[in-house]
Amino acid sequence: MKRSTKFAGALAAAAAAPVVAIGTAEAATDTVFFSVGSTHCAIFGNGAVGCNFASPVQLSYYVGNVYVPMPMAVSEMVIDQPWLPAHPTFDPVRRYTLAGGNPSIYHVQTGSSQWGPIIEHAGASCQIGYRGSFSCGTMGQGFASYGGIIVA
Repeated sequence: MKRSTKFAGALAAAAAAPVVAIGTAEAATDTVFFSVGSTHCAIFGNGAVGCNFASPVQLSYYVGNVYVPMPMAVSEMVIDQPWLPAHPTFDPVRRYTLAGGNPSIYHVQTGSSQWGPIIEHAGASCQIGYRGSFSCGTMGQGFASYGGIIVA
């Protein structure tokens, strides 16, 4: 089998993994739902984190010492595999948002930093940071959002 065929297969499996592993936004007892402004997120019992953004944001990846902007805006970000960087999903279902919206991070926070609340659950951590930035990390991966830009 060619290397490109193996890569394509792995990429297809990775794309399907969030749909299979996470399911729909239901109030499961091992899932914590929260919002930061208009961003709605969920931390699942397996440590996966996903967020829906109210409007599409520009995505950049930090590669080496350079920010590489992606040619599309995204409405969702997820960390669901330890071997895969934080990545967008293109699912029409807003699976990280409860019907009626998620509670504020201020209502479900498990700690505080000098800039704002922190929520930790199942090995994942999300927090409000410096000047209203927002970041999540789990499984050795992470992403941050500030001013309409996501960096993974």
